[in-house]
Amino acid sequence: MTSRDSALATMTERFPQVEARVQRVWGLRLPRHVAVFAALAASDGDALDEIGLSPWGVTDLFRDGGLDLRGRDGLDERLHARFRCDAAEFVTVMGGDTDGLHYGLWYDDPAQLPGAIAYNYARDSGETWLSGATTLLGVARERVEGFLRDYGDEEEEAARVGPLIEALDWYEAASSAGPVAARRAHLAVAPMPLLPPGSGDPRAAASGERLDAFRKDAERAAAWIAEARQELDAGRPALALAVGAELHWLDRDAYRQNGLDLLLGAYRALGRDALAEIATVHAAHRDLRSVQVLVAPR
Repeated sequence: MTSRDSALATMTERFPQVEARVQRVWGLRLPRHVAVFAALAASDGDALDEIGLSPWGVTDLFRDGGLDLRGRDGLDERLHARFRCDAAEFVTVMGGDTDGLHYGLWYDDPAQLPGAIAYNYARDSGETWLSGATTLLGVARERVEGFLRDYGDEEEEAARVGPLIEALDWYEAASSAGPVAARRAHLAVAPMPLLPPGSGDPRAAASGERLDAFRKDAERAAAWIAEARQELDAGRPALALAVGAELHWLDRDAYRQNGLDLLLGAYRALGRDALAEIATVHAAHRDLRSVQVLVAPR
């Protein structure tokens, strides 16, 4: 058995336990392609390092002893690798090598498998964007392609990613396909979660206008918040979810409670209670000095 066969067998064996932990703690469903990425990292981690990616977040549970990890100082483990501007829909599974880059599974609806892969430069401006890939191996492939666009004319540099390309080819035969990319609205700070019919209009095109108001015009800001509340009370949570996401990203004291109230109201109205719980625990701990929360027990 090759090291890859062994790594894949190990991570496949661990998957049901990790899956159960994520369901129990986060209230979310875990896709199998995360286990395949964990196997890649275990067998070809040095090759993965060449493009600055490494397992982190939920993926830490696949490490040797990973299921023994617990939140440090009694912290909720849902805070692990959760940066200040991360949306509740964003659950970190992979780290990058610059400006707080991290990748996460994007959960539109906790009852479903994640619909996309998102990424965020937490130590830059902190907006969240969607990857064109829908599996973690696909993200690694995208990074390789970007590397080759930048350095492919330099033979020595291009040769650095050769081992990773070979490893990706091997593991992709074992990986499940990701979801079909869905068309969705985008706010100025994050993707707009997919919503069921009748949820109202998130007014995504006005997202930049709203951010400007939240920064500079208290009267206009109050009007947007009031309209979002009215829509929520009328059974149309889309605008509340959008405004809540914008205020969460902006993270200003004057609007912090308004933003949380809108988010929680929208999640509860949509039946997305797991996301409401993540948002609640995050709001209580956004000032953590470190988001490395899962640690080995003493």
